[in-house]
Amino acid sequence: MTDYKTIFGRKIKFLTSDLSAAEGEGEIFYSDTDSEFKIAVSTAAWSASAPLITARQSVGDAGTQAANLCIGGYVTAETTVTEEYNGTGWAAGGALPAAKNSGASFGTQTAAVYAAGGVPPNSTASNTTTEYDGSSWTAGNNVNTARDQVAGFGILTAGVAAGGTPDGSAVSNSTEEYDGTNWTAGENLGTALRSLHSAGAGVLTSGLLVGGNDNTAAVTTVQEYDGTDWTAGGALPAAKLSIATSGTSQTAVLAFGGHSGTAFLATSQEYDGSSWTSTPNMGTARDNIGGSPSGSTKAALVVGGRTPPISALTEEYNVTAVTITQGTWASGGNFPVTIQDACGAGPGTASVVTGGYDGPAYDNETFEYDGSTWTEGGNLNTARACYNIGTGSQTAALVAGGYATTAHTANSEEYDGSSWTEGGNLNNSRYSGTGGGVQTSALMCGGNGDPGNSAIANTESYNGSSWTNETALPVAKGTNKMFSGTSETSNIICGFGPAGNDTISYDGSSWTDLGHHLVDSKSNMAGGSAQGSTTSAIIAGGFDSSPGITAAAQQYNGSAWATAPSLSTSRYGGACSGTYSSCLGVGGEQPAQSNHTEEWTGETTAINLKTITDS
Repeated sequence: MTDYKTIFGRKIKFLTSDLSAAEGEGEIFYSDTDSEFKIAVSTAAWSASAPLITARQSVGDAGTQAANLCIGGYVTAETTVTEEYNGTGWAAGGALPAAKNSGASFGTQTAAVYAAGGVPPNSTASNTTTEYDGSSWTAGNNVNTARDQVAGFGILTAGVAAGGTPDGSAVSNSTEEYDGTNWTAGENLGTALRSLHSAGAGVLTSGLLVGGNDNTAAVTTVQEYDGTDWTAGGALPAAKLSIATSGTSQTAVLAFGGHSGTAFLATSQEYDGSSWTSTPNMGTARDNIGGSPSGSTKAALVVGGRTPPISALTEEYNVTAVTITQGTWASGGNFPVTIQDACGAGPGTASVVTGGYDGPAYDNETFEYDGSTWTEGGNLNTARACYNIGTGSQTAALVAGGYATTAHTANSEEYDGSSWTEGGNLNNSRYSGTGGGVQTSALMCGGNGDPGNSAIANTESYNGSSWTNETALPVAKGTNKMFSGTSETSNIICGFGPAGNDTISYDGSSWTDLGHHLVDSKSNMAGGSAQGSTTSAIIAGGFDSSPGITAAAQQYNGSAWATAPSLSTSRYGGACSGTYSSCLGVGGEQPAQSNHTEEWTGETTAINLKTITDS
């Protein structure tokens, strides 16, 4: 009798626990835990990711899902903004030399081209070409035909610009090819189109234009390019314009979003070289979007666009046996009092939050969180606005410094899970400093102190009974935020406020500038992680000169800062506790004091297992 091993060349594995990695895709195994046969099955889905720094539409795009470039676009006018995506969030890239939208874009994140497109005023058709090297744009030779709303595909040394509108009323069928230096004429499109935006896909010898507008309506037209000739491809199931694509081959392209002419679209379809198959819809319908033209049909990205209004939304498309759940903020149990500038300690599901300012007075109350409910603990001996200068755990927390009554203080207190007792005083009184570590091995640095509440550079370590002066910060910093390891020798600090937005680390004797700057410097962070690490951290909320109080968040991966999913509620001056994978943002100003609690859960992955039955 033929068995499974004879047919497939391998035995069914007997496992004491379920598979947990994508490598198990298609693998049948017997789970001893559940006494069942199981298999890891791929599924397709769009999921939310971190937003753009700057919301915009009619963007250029280049690269893959994990290394993407969002170029220019339109906010309230054409913009020079370029942003880079690392697979998790967005960071600022080199600005375009001149504002532009709806140009022909192609290439990779470190070798991209942005040509033609609309420039001020009123998206006037341009013929300029710029090239990106991963950090800055340089001028290239002009395209031969100035135009707006044009499509592009290919690589830096072998690209195509096609279609568009030269004057806002006519539609072009012009095709031009780029060799990395010069543009030369290619065969004209079979159907002249505009509103292509990011609708190009593929490489020069295997290109695809999808949908568009023939100047009267959206079309179902698909046109294939082999490097010499354009031919008709399999028509779209429904007319679309202003869509985005992912894929580098005529036989494997994903097209998504756009506009039907009467409605914004969330639909997504896959092309196999002759026909289109529906795939799961995007989470949010929109047009004038960016995609991942060098990506694939199994890993795609959609960004920005118009929903309306103009959007900063980012979504990832994945076909995998691993279910990816993006990091997100969710509402937790409301804090018992409205508060700002309190401090927190402990993990997200076992936190302690104490002190702060409740509007009329400084507070000494303490509350403990179990992951859903707050209960009252022992009061601080000295009421104060703590400004995020707490550290440790729910049963062994430390608070030092702060602002009490009319002045900053050097007072230090320790918590044992029920009551606060006096600890050794700081050598340098301060507020708005940053603290990290644990109760018996902590670090306090920067903040505002003497003279005149100015920013200070003083750094001190705590051994469980007394504070010792350590190497001062390279630059005095007030209104800081610290992400720390488990002791005073394993810490990372991000400087905010007037001192800048640099990221520096401490090894127990010296500070090192890591050269990693925040996506956007905030003066006072609400929420985030007080116990992250040098390789993973998150901050959220704060106050910015524009737009003011914000819900924006940023995450750190050890080498760069990028955008993260935003808080549900804008605020600054909140308490924070936890780690990158699980933390809290509590209270803060909105502009009045708040009792909101939000819980952050970092990105998780889980293998998609199905039970095999005989029915």
